[in-house]
Amino acid sequence: MIGARNLSWCSIPVLVRPALLLLLCVASSLATGYYGPTVYLDEGGRRVTGSPEFFWELEVKRLARDFHAPEQFASVMTTSEADAKDFAAAIEQGAIKPPDAAQASEQHQAARAAIDDEHSASLPDEFVSEFTDYHRGAFAFSRGAEHWEEARQAWEALLARPPHERKFRSVWAAFMLGKVALKKLDPEAAVWFQRTRELARDGFADSLGMAPDSFGWEARSEWKHGHPERAAPLYLTQLALGDESAVISLKALIPDRQPVERMLNYGPEIEEREKWDDATKRAQDEKELAGLRAAARDPLLRRLVTVHILATQTDPYMYEDTGRPAVRRAPRWLAAIQAAKIGKVPDAEYLGWIAYGDGKYEQAAHWLSLSSGDTPAGLWLKSKLQLRAGKMADATQTMAKAWENLRDASAYTGWEAADADDSENDDFSEGPHWSFEQAASGDLGGLRLARSEFVTALDTFAKANLWSDVAFIAERVLTLDELKKYVDAQPADDADKLRYILGRRLVREDRYADARPYLPPNYAARLDAYVNALQEAASAQRSKEERARAYFAAAWIARFDGMELMGTEGAPDGYISYGASPEPDLAKERQSGNYVQTSYDRDGTHEKRLAISLKPSAKEMERLAKQKIRPDVRFHYRVIAAALAVRAAELLPDNSEDLADVLNCAGGWSQDRDQKLSGRCFNIIERRAARTEIGAAVVAKRWFVRANGPWSAKEEAAHEQQNEPEQ
Repeated sequence: MIGARNLSWCSIPVLVRPALLLLLCVASSLATGYYGPTVYLDEGGRRVTGSPEFFWELEVKRLARDFHAPEQFASVMTTSEADAKDFAAAIEQGAIKPPDAAQASEQHQAARAAIDDEHSASLPDEFVSEFTDYHRGAFAFSRGAEHWEEARQAWEALLARPPHERKFRSVWAAFMLGKVALKKLDPEAAVWFQRTRELARDGFADSLGMAPDSFGWEARSEWKHGHPERAAPLYLTQLALGDESAVISLKALIPDRQPVERMLNYGPEIEEREKWDDATKRAQDEKELAGLRAAARDPLLRRLVTVHILATQTDPYMYEDTGRPAVRRAPRWLAAIQAAKIGKVPDAEYLGWIAYGDGKYEQAAHWLSLSSGDTPAGLWLKSKLQLRAGKMADATQTMAKAWENLRDASAYTGWEAADADDSENDDFSEGPHWSFEQAASGDLGGLRLARSEFVTALDTFAKANLWSDVAFIAERVLTLDELKKYVDAQPADDADKLRYILGRRLVREDRYADARPYLPPNYAARLDAYVNALQEAASAQRSKEERARAYFAAAWIARFDGMELMGTEGAPDGYISYGASPEPDLAKERQSGNYVQTSYDRDGTHEKRLAISLKPSAKEMERLAKQKIRPDVRFHYRVIAAALAVRAAELLPDNSEDLADVLNCAGGWSQDRDQKLSGRCFNIIERRAARTEIGAAVVAKRWFVRANGPWSAKEEAAHEQQNEPEQ
């Protein structure tokens, strides 16, 4: 089936065209609505000199690696499942000795069912044991706040039993007493959660993993009572044990975190803030400032606030229209740190990143000097500062050291979970965009490119799947021999996309025999047809009509298989998006030395021309000038197709329908790409084919028409047959 990107009116049946127009309009509107990063080196390479985006999830996981606890989460079971399993174990081990074990088990199950059924009026009778005590408390707790005191008494009675009579429900009872206290805002909740862990460590059964779970609940209690400095290590321990819900909970400890739409905010929501008067806003400002001052004096809270600012400062639109006070977080936080007069500042390099992101490069260097300087984040910051100082070689060497850890999120955080490197899909992020691996690789790849280390630059981008940047270097910077040598050295299964880029580039350079092994089999066959047609067209042994038909056959292949045979991955053709939208033209940016920055506000769209940040070397400029796309226009193969069709027209007699058909197609293919060529097609029709049906229609309209002539109809049918799926 013909792809939508390759359709032209010469190949579309008349009855299908209205529906297709609607489809293309919808597809176009969807394509232009895409938002997200695509090319790391775009916008003049500003990301290489700018601050990367830090991810809250990665940073708190990095902090959590310093926290250790002996508890481990149990396998996932429902409360009912664990209750039944524990009761059976208690009978088997002789911890409880009912006269009729089967009957006792049935009674136990009936009691659990009554607890789970909100319509139960009472508990059925059970064999008296620690399980009975626990069930009485659970039944009362499930009936609402007016029964919480009854629940408390039942669980405390359970814990009053001798230790040998409460092996299976002591941990459960202590945990639930903590939850009752928490609901009543009783500070004793923290004590009960601590007792939960003590009991588990003493050997009492914990089939539901309440001991590790208690860290988060105790942290919640401390937070509710205004003790964030106590809550922080508890939440981080919860996270270190593998409970990733702590990633969200830790945000509650950030004093000046503003609400974000559709997220858990732990405070006044956006709608509420919008109703505040000036006095309420000033009071909130003072509350936040007091919280920041207190956090600055606490080593752990200080690190949490720092990484939260880093995780949000790279998105300038994060707090737009959220009722946020008109205050810049970065300088306010750094001022609070300095006012605290701290002797030694752990993670000082991260404060340096805050200063760097705020454009305070001397402050960034100061904070970096207070750090060890050899952490991944410290080396990354050092590389940025070296680059700004013009020390390109030093910056590249330093970034290469940082990259060894930054390219692997699990190495950076010490977190071995399966999704440790999934920061680009961070469920806890407050912004988009580049993953840590991509940003670090993009920075290193950009530095290597600027130093004319072209092959290693491509390899760095490829390892991070920064595919648009890979395409730019592969198509415009590397020589064909360099690209071929690199591709041939890669494992076949890992280089399919690069092999295809190489194949299409070889076609563009007319190295058809070399190109064939690098194309997918179906397009290798189309290349054979294209080459055969060109050879027949050039043969002096054939008649003019035969040569013209061959030229037009080649033109049709170039037009409708051109993207797949010779299209560029990046600009100008954009095979990477299947031609759905224009790709940023890095070559033009780097050759011109500037790029266009687009911004949006209530007054509309604004464009500003800015100088690029990452300058190309003389060697790169030489290669960009030499290794051009010809012609350098979007869907350039359509112009090639039109030129081949004109060659066919030169061999056809005047005022033949074949001549008009060929020229009408050629003009339509080139009209949005090469006005000079499409104008030439019109002039030839006017001069040589005005008395044909298609020619007369073109002359009357003063431009090309949507019509199929004899040759285009034949080529269309042959192409459709070629693209029919195998039965």
